[in-house]
Amino acid sequence: MTKRTWWYTLVTTLLISGLAACSGGGGGGGGGGGSGIPTATNAAIAPPPTTPVTITTNGGGATSPTNQNIAANSFQSSSGAMSSATTASGLVSAHADTPQAETFGVIVRRHAEKIKDHKSSPTSALQVETQPCSGGGTLTFAFDDASLSSTEVFVNCSEGGTLIHGTVSASNVGVGQNLGPTVGSTYSITVSATFTVDLSITSTAPAASAVTQGSFNFIAGFSGIMEAAGNGGVQPGVPNRVQISMSNANILTSNGTVRELLTNFNFSVDDDDTQGRTTVTGGYTYASTIINGSVTVAVSPPLVFQPQSAPHPSTGTVTITSSASPGRNIVLTVISSPVVGVRVDASDGATTDTVNLTWAQVDAL
Repeated sequence: MTKRTWWYTLVTTLLISGLAACSGGGGGGGGGGGSGIPTATNAAIAPPPTTPVTITTNGGGATSPTNQNIAANSFQSSSGAMSSATTASGLVSAHADTPQAETFGVIVRRHAEKIKDHKSSPTSALQVETQPCSGGGTLTFAFDDASLSSTEVFVNCSEGGTLIHGTVSASNVGVGQNLGPTVGSTYSITVSATFTVDLSITSTAPAASAVTQGSFNFIAGFSGIMEAAGNGGVQPGVPNRVQISMSNANILTSNGTVRELLTNFNFSVDDDDTQGRTTVTGGYTYASTIINGSVTVAVSPPLVFQPQSAPHPSTGTVTITSSASPGRNIVLTVISSPVVGVRVDASDGATTDTVNLTWAQVDAL
């Protein structure tokens, strides 16, 4: 079966500094915009089927392949939200010339980082910076202090075998901070905004192409330790914890023949270097051409990735329900025995089907 969810198909290579690596994609347009800001758009994605799927059971037998598939895809749409930076500090401390594969959660975090570090214009003027991409195309970053908005525009931006085309923007931007007064004291900085994305991404290694469109609200919190500044004062050091909450989403993605939709979205990702782990929790409605309909997904207890670089979580549970099947559910639980992978249970309230799957089996569904 075609490999899977929009969180995974939106893996790209973006440069940590804000220069891009990535995608151009089908059906896009690009050209000049006002005030030196170019435009870059992609063809609209047709939504997948959204009729709630029917959950059937086998009376206590093995979990059916259909339910395994629903569980695996719903799980991947959760776990892929985690930052692919291995630590809270990884995204902002990496060398500016080092490309890094990033999930959608990292693209949000990266944009929030740029907002956090933005220096306001004393005249509230529109600030626009355009830079060339090494393989052709451009990346433009604009910040409008008057309207509290920011925009990144990728015009056929090619870097390291990946091409990006489209626009990422934030409006209703708010930034708050609580900075410690001395070296070694703590700080916290919060960035909030409404995030809108229309982005196509094509990579050659591995070969992949995806378009993602939609909007949601996010709050990103950065915390760490104050360090000495060059002027004799203090300044925030590299964060040791980054917490991102995303809500009110309506996100569409297209990857070849696969189309997916996320709605009723409330999701949190916590990259905590002090604990050496990344935690993912939340819930949403997931619709896809793969499952030919929609389900409701809840992640609780949280998915925990420890160490943070782990490709799969060490604990956590994903529960899937459907309004078409009251009283029935599919529960995916991360396990370490008798296999390292997951247990998938499908219950009708009286009997429970079950099967254990290795991570290789889950990833192949």
